Amino acid sequence: MDVQYQKKSYTLFWVWLILLAAAMLFYMYGGRQYFPLIGSGKNLGIIVLVFLDLLFALMLATQSVYWIGGVTYEAAAEAGASARRRFALRHLLIFLAATALFLFYCFGMKGWIVPDRTRDALVAGGMVCVAGAASSKVRL
Repeated sequence: MDVQYQKKSYTLFWVWLILLAAAMLFYMYGGRQYFPLIGSGKNLGIIVLVFLDLLFALMLATQSVYWIGGVTYEAAAEAGASARRRFALRHLLIFLAATALFLFYCFGMKGWIVPDRTRDALVAGGMVCVAGAASSKVRL
């Protein structure tokens, strides 16, 4: 067991959840005027994916990999610092790739795709699902 490992805490995770909810509410109730060119489905997808990137960056910085389902605090403590960092970094890279692909969808294909909120939201949700499925194969 890693002697230097932090105490079990979900405080930063709760702060992240509250900030995500605040960002979504801000966008839904007034923030749309600041991002009118992209479209609401794309904007919401960007918000969700960027916040997931931030979550995994927080996990990398704090090594709080037990925030992910399937990883217990005890298993994280036993794994050691380098294993926790590697685990968090792999998740971060997977979700950064999903964000990059979604941003390409949002901006790179702008000229030949007709804007549609439902399709944009489905593409964003699909990116999150594919990244989640890919990251589920990463083991501590």
